[in-house]
Amino acid sequence: MIQITANVIDFIAAMVQVGSGVIRRKTRILIVQILQLLMQAVSMLLLGGITGAINNVLSCFRNFLCYKEKLSATWKGIFITASIGTTVLFNRQGLLGVIPAAVCTIYILLMDVEDPIRFKTLVTVTFIPWIFYHFMLGSYTGAIFDVLSVITNAYALYNMIKEKNAVPAT
Repeated sequence: MIQITANVIDFIAAMVQVGSGVIRRKTRILIVQILQLLMQAVSMLLLGGITGAINNVLSCFRNFLCYKEKLSATWKGIFITASIGTTVLFNRQGLLGVIPAAVCTIYILLMDVEDPIRFKTLVTVTFIPWIFYHFMLGSYTGAIFDVLSVITNAYALYNMIKEKNAVPAT
């Protein structure tokens, strides 16, 4: 019953996640991600994915601070240290449990890019490891929708690049 409940919660989060794939503005992406990450944290916790849940909650705080202002080097250091530290303390999943901290660290280090295409690329690429994490955790709904999120984000990215490279009609 717990696995079903977790997958239902993850399904709702996944709908938000896939829908956010078409969003282009960084501030809006960050807001929608907060909602999605909180729901997925609950799902992961129910399935025993403690490191994933903790890293998702840390990501919510990170996104909130980044939405308000650019994340300072100090805050980046705090979030990376917290992510890696909690992973070391709570990981009982071996290499699988390291995925959330690795993705969180990469995202934090690169999230200050100003170019919307580069930011959308970061969002798209950092979804890929979550596919494996969700699948191995038993969150099949999450894994399926991670794949769909990669597809919708890649489609939005394609359109953004196409628009940027479009030659104005003379």
